[in-house]
Amino acid sequence: MSFINQLNFKNIFLRYILGASVLSLLLAAGLYAYLGTFSRYGGDDYCEAARISQSSPIGAVFERYFFEDWPRATMRYSNLLFVGFSESLVRYNIPVTMASMVLLWFAGSVWGTYEVRKFLNIQWDFLLDLFIGLTFGFFSLKQAPNLFETVYWRSAMMTHFAPLVFGVFLVSFLLRLARGPERKSYPLPLYIFIVVATFVIAGFSEPPTTTLITVTSLLMAATWFWDRSPARRKHLALLTSVFMGALLGLAAMLLSPATADAAQEKTIDVFSSLLNSFRYSYQFIVDSLRTQPLPIFLTLLIPLSLVWLHRQMKPSELSYKHRRLIRITMIALPVLAWLLIAAGFSPSAYGQSFPVERSRFLARAILCAACMLEGALLGLLSGRISLPVNPAQGQALVAVVFVVTAIGYPLWTAASLLQVDLPEYRTRAQHWDARDAYIREMKNDGVRDLTVPFLSSEIIQDLGDRREFRLNRCASILYGVDSIVARPIND
Repeated sequence: MSFINQLNFKNIFLRYILGASVLSLLLAAGLYAYLGTFSRYGGDDYCEAARISQSSPIGAVFERYFFEDWPRATMRYSNLLFVGFSESLVRYNIPVTMASMVLLWFAGSVWGTYEVRKFLNIQWDFLLDLFIGLTFGFFSLKQAPNLFETVYWRSAMMTHFAPLVFGVFLVSFLLRLARGPERKSYPLPLYIFIVVATFVIAGFSEPPTTTLITVTSLLMAATWFWDRSPARRKHLALLTSVFMGALLGLAAMLLSPATADAAQEKTIDVFSSLLNSFRYSYQFIVDSLRTQPLPIFLTLLIPLSLVWLHRQMKPSELSYKHRRLIRITMIALPVLAWLLIAAGFSPSAYGQSFPVERSRFLARAILCAACMLEGALLGLLSGRISLPVNPAQGQALVAVVFVVTAIGYPLWTAASLLQVDLPEYRTRAQHWDARDAYIREMKNDGVRDLTVPFLSSEIIQDLGDRREFRLNRCASILYGVDSIVARPIND
């Protein structure tokens, strides 16, 4: 008997290989969170913080919603609410906020994986939940079209990243309720809480809201036609609560005074908008496959090899019904991903434009989840296939592939973050901190009209050279001085 045949492969895989994979993913996750500690005010952050400094969070939301005339800003009511509470909790909140949101993204992904597994009554070790959740969180950030603007610039983060973070926790909470006692009916205040929580999440931006409405509509239809369990009524009540909250949130955004005024000046062509949504979705998927071939391939390969190895360790025969369901799901997944991405792109399609980079993070997360699920289903179908000569050698070969991809790739990414991204983020933060200290020192010395160093507009818009410029006015309010002007350092 060969040495490989003598190994207890199940114990080796669970204790060492999968454990090392989780550690490598945690290292990458920690570095992504650490980059957030170098985030600072930039662009619209100044104006949002200045508005909150002059009013309460709730008051600032109402004032901007009813009295400003910039539709994109006024309609997203939860953004300013988020800024208000974060500014109230921590004085220099942006570094803490950005790092916390990244950590919450990974934690929510793990919890969501655990709840899905429990809901489907799948039996495996929690270490697998940890690995799958961290893998999804890792690859979604790795493939982010514009990582800095999506995650580390607060003004854009709370529009395109925050609703996904809070949405994952909401979905996990709903799954926990759904898998409770089948005939248990929850009290009315719980459903009201779900409606309110969904309404708040919907108020961050339109793309996640239109996607959530589409998802809940499909799930409500599927539950109505195919769910014959005693918990069917409870499932419909939970989905209806989410649907109502998302619909109310979308209505609140569309009916804001500024949005209503802008809509009166524009002819609405629903058919063209829907057609453009699906066209943009197709273009995005094709472009992603062309520009991100390795990460997308790995999001499919890693779950495939993981599930295949797990099936080898716990041999069981799938019934014809289960194999048929898996094949149908594998065919439906790309269509469903296309539909959901189109739903998220529909607000941009209404504006007759392809979504900007930071608006594509939701689409990237959907594509990442679809690829991972596709790989897992393929692993289920092929799980009983093994090398006819020596199955243990086949397991070892696949385990090597798993080690290289699931351990090596996150470690390679972590090394890249340390060598490339971290120095850039740290240097930018040091320059901002030096200017911030200079402004505060001049203010303490009684200087009311300041000329400060201009930093850079390559990443995000900086203060300008005119005191009337809106960011300059907002910064002067935030710092409590009369005026601020930024000029190149050699001036």
